[in-house]
Amino acid sequence: MSTGKFWVRTGLIICVLPFFYIIIFLLPQYNHLVLNIAAILTTIAGAFEVENLLRKKRLSSSRYIFPILSGGLPLITYLEISGIIGRIWSYWLLVAVLSLALLRGVWVRKREEFSSLLQEITSAMFIIIYPALFFSFIMRLTSLKEPSLVLLFFFSLVFMNDIMAYLAGKFLGRKSRLDLPVSPQKTGVGFAAGFMSSIVVALLFKFRFPYLLPINYILTGVFGAGVGLFTILGDLVESALKRSAQVKDSSGIIPGRGGILDSVDSWLLSAPLVYFVLKLISG
Repeated sequence: MSTGKFWVRTGLIICVLPFFYIIIFLLPQYNHLVLNIAAILTTIAGAFEVENLLRKKRLSSSRYIFPILSGGLPLITYLEISGIIGRIWSYWLLVAVLSLALLRGVWVRKREEFSSLLQEITSAMFIIIYPALFFSFIMRLTSLKEPSLVLLFFFSLVFMNDIMAYLAGKFLGRKSRLDLPVSPQKTGVGFAAGFMSSIVVALLFKFRFPYLLPINYILTGVFGAGVGLFTILGDLVESALKRSAQVKDSSGIIPGRGGILDSVDSWLLSAPLVYFVLKLISG
């Protein structure tokens, strides 16, 4: 990575962190409405990037319909956790949208179109599920006790993982490249630094906010390790999608980062883990 890109990325992080502080701690009204609106818009933008990746492989079935519909899942999630509608509506929406993708087969007008039907239905379902289904768990974090603290905990885990992996890989890990087919630039030093940072963050939160993590330090460390692993895997999953589409970034919308998916990929697999574990241990 060039020096110029490094400073652009560093400047972006410096600008974004205050934004997260504002929406988490200064704008918690109505079940963190501002955060949830941002999550819905991010989901839709990410779905458009997924559709673009699929289009490069000639697999997409709809440029607009399913990316827009993907925003319905996090929207219904917010309405559910706010007590406006029941959980049954979340299931209903997911079934309805997936059924709409399946009904694509009924709309075929020519026999020749059947040859690509399976891949079109599959791509439509993928656009709906990734990133919408996973992103909805970030929104569900606001339904837990002490939601602002929970959000701070989650974003501290994933941000520190990303930041430490990036810095360690750039300055210390040039000779430790793992040469993974999915991401050749990843380094062993970067992986280790990111992984360990998640454990350290979890232990620090356990020490400072013991009521957030009512488990012992060993289990807290295991929890942090799990989040660290899933954060790394989330990044690798998106790297695999980009490599399949033969592109470097999911888009060029964010200077120094690439696309929306490039910026939130590490959140997607770790968010469900954090939600389920905190839900379980909090009773």
